[in-house]
Amino acid sequence: MILARFFAGSIRRQIALLAIGPVVLFAILGTISEHLTIKEPESVSQARSVAMRIELVVDMLRAAETAGQTSTILDTVTKTGLLVEEVPAVELHGPEQPVEEDDFRQEIKNNLSPTTDVILRSGTATGHLTQVLVVAVDHDRALAFSPPPAVHDSRITDREISDLLATMALIVPVILLSLYGSRMIASPLLRFSRAAQDLDPDKGSERPFEEIGSLEVRALAKSLNDMRSRIRAMIDARTRMLHAISHDLRTPLTRLRLRAERSSEPLLRDALLADVDALTLMVEETLVYLRKDISRENQLRADLPSMIVTACNDFADMGYSVAYHGPERFAYPCKPHALKRAIANLIDNGTKFAGHVDVELLVKPDRTVSICVTDDGPGIPAEFQANVLEPFYKLDSARNDRGGFGLGLSIVQDIVQAHSGTLTLANTVPHGLIVEIGLPPIEPIVSTSREETRSPGAVKV
Repeated sequence: MILARFFAGSIRRQIALLAIGPVVLFAILGTISEHLTIKEPESVSQARSVAMRIELVVDMLRAAETAGQTSTILDTVTKTGLLVEEVPAVELHGPEQPVEEDDFRQEIKNNLSPTTDVILRSGTATGHLTQVLVVAVDHDRALAFSPPPAVHDSRITDREISDLLATMALIVPVILLSLYGSRMIASPLLRFSRAAQDLDPDKGSERPFEEIGSLEVRALAKSLNDMRSRIRAMIDARTRMLHAISHDLRTPLTRLRLRAERSSEPLLRDALLADVDALTLMVEETLVYLRKDISRENQLRADLPSMIVTACNDFADMGYSVAYHGPERFAYPCKPHALKRAIANLIDNGTKFAGHVDVELLVKPDRTVSICVTDDGPGIPAEFQANVLEPFYKLDSARNDRGGFGLGLSIVQDIVQAHSGTLTLANTVPHGLIVEIGLPPIEPIVSTSREETRSPGAVKV
């Protein structure tokens, strides 16, 4: 519950908590460790304890009045693990045994009182004990102590613990902020990006962006969903307007055609009919461009050569010189009616300004598809080739434009973009224009047991 409320809060507060919280936590742990952890290695603490016991035994032995008391004290100390033997004081004389730096006896000697007379020996004269500390009791007696083995020091000291906590206080916030950034910021943005790519105002959920996550992410998702609803309302309004225009314009144009056909003056009748045909063509092309219903067509695996040949034959039947070059069969996933319209528009452009048009289909080694429409007309100057793709742009000077309204190439551009392809224009030598439709690589064919829906020109592969 607390975690859910945390992730549902503001991103600014979450970042502040993740950045400051670990630092405060490790500072508290560091302060606690200063008071609870051992301040020195275990061997040093053990040496001090053994030294205190030795001094206590020496004091007790000095206070003993009888030999029996002395024997009892020594037996009791030996049973505690600290081996001890009474030796003559002469053991204190002579050179001291050389010891290594890590000798535990040396650590015990360092912790004994400075007034204590002590020397390190390899063993006693009786040979009962080895590696001993000989401590003076009085002028005649001494005690030889053989201490227990030293315990191993802990691998982590309090200093190392403090350093570790300080390092963690720096590293943990960075790790938490990185994980937080990938989960709470990058992940929603990637989710929104995928939803935006798949967004279709005509299909799908009414609110495709999930309104979950932090306060800012929920606000962004809500804004995107509201924007989608406004776009849907605008498209619906435009669709109703197009239907109204289609009805309101076609009706008077039909009446004009009927009245012109009843005219008794042939020249006037032909001129009126030509104007009516021009207006009708303008209305049809404008409505096709504004309708933009390419996305509504289902994608099918269509036979591109069959589709292109059909478009070429349509123009050849009207007396134009149009030829196709390419493979006889090639299946490609596309929106066949839209793609055929794009190819027909390019052929129509070529027949307006040239005597011959070639349409070539190429499948490149990288499996990309290229459809080239080449004519032998005057071409388009390079500085105007980008402009002719804009809607309602007419290039009168370069190609003696006639009979068009500047929408043909714009419609082709929209169709190609709907297929994630590219449209390029280039002049040929000595004259002419080549328009290339580049389509993305065909995906590997996945076999399926279901029959695919087929359309004119579509094939099952």
